[in-house]
Amino acid sequence: MNDKPAAGTGEAVSERLFTAVRLSPELRGAVGGMCRSLSRELSFAKWTHEEDYHITLQFLGDTDPRSIPDLVSVLKGAAADCRPFTLSLQETGIFGPPAAPRVLWAGVGGETDRLQELHSRIVAATLPLGFRAEERAYKPHVTLARKYRGERAFDPGYLHAFKQEADALDMSWRVEEWVLFVTRMHKKPMYEIVETLTISKK
Repeated sequence: MNDKPAAGTGEAVSERLFTAVRLSPELRGAVGGMCRSLSRELSFAKWTHEEDYHITLQFLGDTDPRSIPDLVSVLKGAAADCRPFTLSLQETGIFGPPAAPRVLWAGVGGETDRLQELHSRIVAATLPLGFRAEERAYKPHVTLARKYRGERAFDPGYLHAFKQEADALDMSWRVEEWVLFVTRMHKKPMYEIVETLTISKK
């Protein structure tokens, strides 16, 4: 998507981009502690780095870096009249086969209608630049781990029991900014901030 060859140099080196809402620093720490506890009981191939916890707004994909300034410009306009809102985490869940899930996630609660509005505004703003919304419905969540590798079948009942002791799932945070991320594969943390976009407090 949006890749163009650099004149006289062959193909441009693309950047894999996406927009996201980060968890607050306090919540990132709490979720990190929760996941360290979970990892003692659940064998997943990869646990998300504490600094990488986020809620994706729009996945933009491989992008010509020369188009990033225009992208940032339209992103700033997308939420020009939005206001801060509050989100919280909810119960954990899984994507994929129940016995061997591919993703362990935490759900999102709070003012999710405001989150949905921000998502819709970003999708509409980036459309003229050639970006497209995903075909699947927008389901905000925080990815905690990927690829279950346990010797025994995954037991979803454990997640319900764990919720009773997970303080992170009772915490909320005020969303006053969002970010444009670039993916740095095989690095920890894996996501680097390209631009931070502030939501007006007026």
